[in-house]
Amino acid sequence: MLHDHFFRCLVILAIFFVISVQANDEPFEPTNKPITIAINKTTYPYMYLNDDGKADGLMPDLWRLWAERQGIEIEFKTSDGLSTLSLVESGEIDIHGGMTKTIERSKIFAFTPSFFSHDFHFYIHRDFANLTEISQLSPYIIGSVRGESHAAIVALEYPNLKLRLYDNRHDLYQAALNNEIVVYTGLEKPSKFFPGYMELNKHYPPYKRIAFHQGQYVAATSLENIALKKFIIQGFDKITEEEKSTIEKKWLGRDTKSETLLLSFLTDAPPYMAISPTGQPQGLFIDLWRLWAKESGIEIAFIAQSSSQNLAMLKEGDVDIHIGYSADNFDHQLEIASQIYGVDAGVFVSSRIDNVYSMKDLKGKKIGVLAGTTYEKLLTDKFPKLKVQVYQTANELLHSAEIGDIDAMVSAQEYLNARLIQSNLQSSFYQLKNVYFPAAVFSLVHKGNDRLIEIINEGFDNIPIEQLISLERNWLINKNNGYFIRSAEKVSLSSSEQSWLDTHEQINVGLVKHWMPMEFINAHGEVEGINPDVLKLIANRSGLSFDYTFFDSWSELYQGLLEQQIDMLASITVTEERKKKVTFTQAYWTMPWVILHQRRLGSQLNLASFYGKKLAVIKGYYLSASIRKNHPKISLHLVEHHNMGLMAVQQGKVDGFISNIATASELLKRESLTVLDMSIIEELKSDSSHFAIRPDWHELQTIINKTLLTISESEKQQIYDRWFGVNIETGFDKDIVLRLAAQIGVITLIVIIAIIIWNRRLYTEIKNRKLLEEKMKHMATHDELTGLANRVLLKDRINTAISFHKRQQLQIAVLFIDLDGFKTINDTHGHDVGDELLVQVADKLKSCVRQSDTVVRFGGDEFVLLLTGLHNKNEAAYIADKVLKLMQQPFQLSAERVYIGCSIGIAMYPDDGITDNDLLKVADTLMYRVKANGKNHYVFNSDPNDLL
Repeated sequence: MLHDHFFRCLVILAIFFVISVQANDEPFEPTNKPITIAINKTTYPYMYLNDDGKADGLMPDLWRLWAERQGIEIEFKTSDGLSTLSLVESGEIDIHGGMTKTIERSKIFAFTPSFFSHDFHFYIHRDFANLTEISQLSPYIIGSVRGESHAAIVALEYPNLKLRLYDNRHDLYQAALNNEIVVYTGLEKPSKFFPGYMELNKHYPPYKRIAFHQGQYVAATSLENIALKKFIIQGFDKITEEEKSTIEKKWLGRDTKSETLLLSFLTDAPPYMAISPTGQPQGLFIDLWRLWAKESGIEIAFIAQSSSQNLAMLKEGDVDIHIGYSADNFDHQLEIASQIYGVDAGVFVSSRIDNVYSMKDLKGKKIGVLAGTTYEKLLTDKFPKLKVQVYQTANELLHSAEIGDIDAMVSAQEYLNARLIQSNLQSSFYQLKNVYFPAAVFSLVHKGNDRLIEIINEGFDNIPIEQLISLERNWLINKNNGYFIRSAEKVSLSSSEQSWLDTHEQINVGLVKHWMPMEFINAHGEVEGINPDVLKLIANRSGLSFDYTFFDSWSELYQGLLEQQIDMLASITVTEERKKKVTFTQAYWTMPWVILHQRRLGSQLNLASFYGKKLAVIKGYYLSASIRKNHPKISLHLVEHHNMGLMAVQQGKVDGFISNIATASELLKRESLTVLDMSIIEELKSDSSHFAIRPDWHELQTIINKTLLTISESEKQQIYDRWFGVNIETGFDKDIVLRLAAQIGVITLIVIIAIIIWNRRLYTEIKNRKLLEEKMKHMATHDELTGLANRVLLKDRINTAISFHKRQQLQIAVLFIDLDGFKTINDTHGHDVGDELLVQVADKLKSCVRQSDTVVRFGGDEFVLLLTGLHNKNEAAYIADKVLKLMQQPFQLSAERVYIGCSIGIAMYPDDGITDNDLLKVADTLMYRVKANGKNHYVFNSDPNDLL
């Protein structure tokens, strides 16, 4: 009986098992409703919500193809990670679009076979260089997302690590940027839709990550929905490997089967790409891509290709990227991924050809270029009178140059220099100065691989410019003129400015032929001077290209601008009258006006010293009207150019010639030091040089103004030092004279004595000229009477201080001081006694401040103190109190003991202004307010009614 009962139970169980199996074997029957698929909206590039609010990424693309193969409709449901899991578990959504397989999730979901494997990483802040192993992370809190597989795996496999969980991935990223954590978990890269994506990448670069788990990426349904799982697998079986590979390349930049990107490079393009003596890839571009790989966290391998292979390896799919291509034509199957570099093609002329200083001198000559280069067409179009010959390889080009078949070559200057050295031909060619043709260098990929393009650009964007410059200097001969150095200095133009620039290829600048050292043509027909040097800096940083037109005089030059024969000119001072006719840029150079005069007239002269006398002034200078108005006792003699002004002084036609200190010093170098001298004109404001531009070209004004802001004080100083140097030429060679004297015999002693006398005179001349140079440099920036800094140096010091204090968030004080009672003493006892007082005042002011501060004689009895590194205005008030007390003490002069006071206006950076002009204007206005309210006090701008 018991046996029968057991048998019946067994039969019932078997029936239930068969029914269960039949139920599970029943095929999935699609309904009229779309199948819903859960998509996590922040797991880029696998799945995410794009800018249009639609599901996007690798998995949505796969699911769309899957739906097409199965002939059904699907609908994506986007949410955060936790919600997608619970919605699929409860059956509200049919399928989870993609998740990492874990033990815990296998108890809840039915998984499909793995699509691919992917690595989980700990991302570590780049400042923590010592953290390289997982065991070192135990003291740190690690950020992860609540409910994600990362957190579960860390808790399971690394229980000693401390986790802090965030509700979603964007909150996690923000916590990392806020330094709440210095380690977080992630996949290959953060989501590019996070607002701080670029900043996060820089602080947590891929090379500072540690892999801690390799997960399997699967789709999932609820445990009960076995038929749907089989239906999913059936659909994916209909997608070919090639189709999967195409989608993976689109979103990952490569096949998931291969973790290494293959890069092709040329073997004969030093110093950019080459093979070392040991057979290893080497060169600037090789190191550049190695740096890119480190920043991107992607493995790379280099594949060599010869020039004859051209781009065949990339076209045929044997490599993923060609690392550096500069020709202007390539197969339509390929696409530019990124401009990674820029080279300058130089012009190398055979040493057998003399007197070549520009492209015009090569008229009718044979010029060799390499086929396919960007400058091949440029040379043909721009210089039609050249005989351009094209060569397929550099070896052919160099061979023709060596045997004299061509007169010059045009190629990337670093490359051609390297090849000439390799071929021992460096002495057979010389490079034209200041003649080059820029060419871009690109990385190329197969067309349609958008994700790889994105990865390439992101990698290069994340490399700090300092690292790129350092790498570049390791390889270049001209280490200070590399592409990355210039890129760091490049001006960022707006789209409208760039559009204007693109349609105005050449800007015609007018120059005066013989205005040394401002602008002139040297003996070789080359343009030189302060203004051309500034224009070169502007051209390099803005992309502007300048052409020059020359005039005999300044008045003709200015008239040429008014008639639009030229587009702009340099070294012009702004006046109200001129502003009606032309557009001005910001000032780029400031120097004092001086009078060049006969030494017998005295030293430290001013305009009053020339009352009843005659001064020469360049025709068209605004000074003419100012002097006639304010100094009518001076007669003016207008001259066309500076040489005429100097000649007028030499011939006694005038008593002095007014010029800026740069031009006057250049003229003075040519003359006997015992005859001429110069005096700074303190009554006139310093000459501020601007560029004047035709009035309809406001875009050019904004571009140049932007560029002028990038020129540093040290760069201006380099230009200044170059053009204020002393160059002495002796006229004959002492050794040659000695050899001739030895042959003559009896005259030897006489010759030696002559040489000794000559050398002593030459030594004295050099010494005097060096003293002159030092004097001129000092005169340009210091007050001759007191030795204090003048207003020229003050403006430079203020601007330099503003740049530093802006970064350090410190304050600057400008104290404008006017002496009370000085005029009475000066009028009563004369200028000599007044000068005594000014010297003593200068000494007392210097005793009030630190060495880091600046004391300035602004003009007459006005002084300025520049106080730096302040934390609040009370520190400036303390110095002002100190100055007031010192100025109220008696001054013992040669005539008598005198008493004075002073009025002080104080402007504070940044509250009262952010430029030198703003601060000086505010301080000056406040000083007059003190005078109006009783003198002998100081006042801040923030306390207009409160005189202390």
